Amino acid sequence: MDEQNQVIVNFNNENYIMIYNNQTGYYELELQAPDIGGIYNAEVSFTDLYEKLYQASVPVQVWAKEPIIIETSKVFMWIFDFYDFSVKDVVEISNYEINIDEETNANTIINVLKKTTARSRDIVAIKKNNEVIYWGIIDNIQNTEGQSLYEYTIKYITNLFNQNIILQNENLIRTTGIEDFIANAITNNFISNTDTFVNINYLQLNVKTHTKKQTSVTNVENNIYNLHTWITNCTQSYDIVYSFSIVDKKLVMTIEVKEAEKELIDVNAQAISNYVEVFETDVVSKVTVLYDNVDGEEQKGQYTLYLLNDRTTTTDKNNTNRAEGRIETVYTTNYEDAQQMALDTMKANAYNHNITFAYNDRFIQVGTPIAIKTKESLIFNTYISAIKITQDNFYEYTCGNIRINFIDKLLKERRK
Repeated sequence: MDEQNQVIVNFNNENYIMIYNNQTGYYELELQAPDIGGIYNAEVSFTDLYEKLYQASVPVQVWAKEPIIIETSKVFMWIFDFYDFSVKDVVEISNYEINIDEETNANTIINVLKKTTARSRDIVAIKKNNEVIYWGIIDNIQNTEGQSLYEYTIKYITNLFNQNIILQNENLIRTTGIEDFIANAITNNFISNTDTFVNINYLQLNVKTHTKKQTSVTNVENNIYNLHTWITNCTQSYDIVYSFSIVDKKLVMTIEVKEAEKELIDVNAQAISNYVEVFETDVVSKVTVLYDNVDGEEQKGQYTLYLLNDRTTTTDKNNTNRAEGRIETVYTTNYEDAQQMALDTMKANAYNHNITFAYNDRFIQVGTPIAIKTKESLIFNTYISAIKITQDNFYEYTCGNIRINFIDKLLKERRK
């Protein structure tokens, strides 16, 4: 067949010549599928004996091949030296209770049937199916009467920053972002400290988002605050999350407000057990903030914010749509922080509805947003706030900050 009688197909930037099949009466060919799934256009061209060109574009659906995951029940713990991040040991663990819960700073307990050179402050990464499911820092190791069993008590890795530090560069929260303020505090105290002996030289920071807030560090006393407490507060109040990875033998900490894809959890249809729901209609509907300074000048006063039935707020105490609830009085140094502090206090209303459940052989990372359908077929938007992992097939989850209209609940109860 000369070139004029050929049917040529251009697919994914490659040219193919189609072969005529006498049995079917069609032109056919085999294409090399791209690695990434999607819809690709196949450009078909044919020139007849009279040199007339015919062209057509045909969409081709390419399905991505699902990766093969080899499941294994084996769980391994990698132990890294705190001072230089070198690998000290890799041990298999069979008896463990892993708790990922920054709100309560819960301990993780690991039993190891091997003596290692690990010590307090060393960093661990626990892997299952070759995926890191937990980063931690060793708190202590116990061995009873020379037995072969060693019990490791481990804290979540953000406890690296469980230290009281001097408040500096607080203006970054307003001008650049909370994430940048946290990164600045870690850099000045743990990476580029003038006392080079205490620096964690293998730690690198990656700030991916920049969330400006009209607020201040809340846990300050005499210009000193605990950094770990503050970064945990930022997770609860401002959805700041921290993830860890190894890149070029460095421990990389990523700080961001992460937009994760929401997952649907149906407690009636999926392999879920031990479902417990706790609901409290304890609402703060009025917050008075006392302050001492306005624009840097001493000037005592108070700022009051009221909650409305549609969950918006107002400073008008005579608004006819005010919601009923508790009254809170809080303090801040500066008037500029008063509105944000009042809003943060009211935001705590969302933490009074909690759901816990166990999910069979399904790992969901902390911070993942979910829509959970309850046994009453109600759907709540929330996120995974804590995980407990044991050698059983079930992962135990806790949901936090369920965004439900407490006012509607109160009005419903009142009508009853």
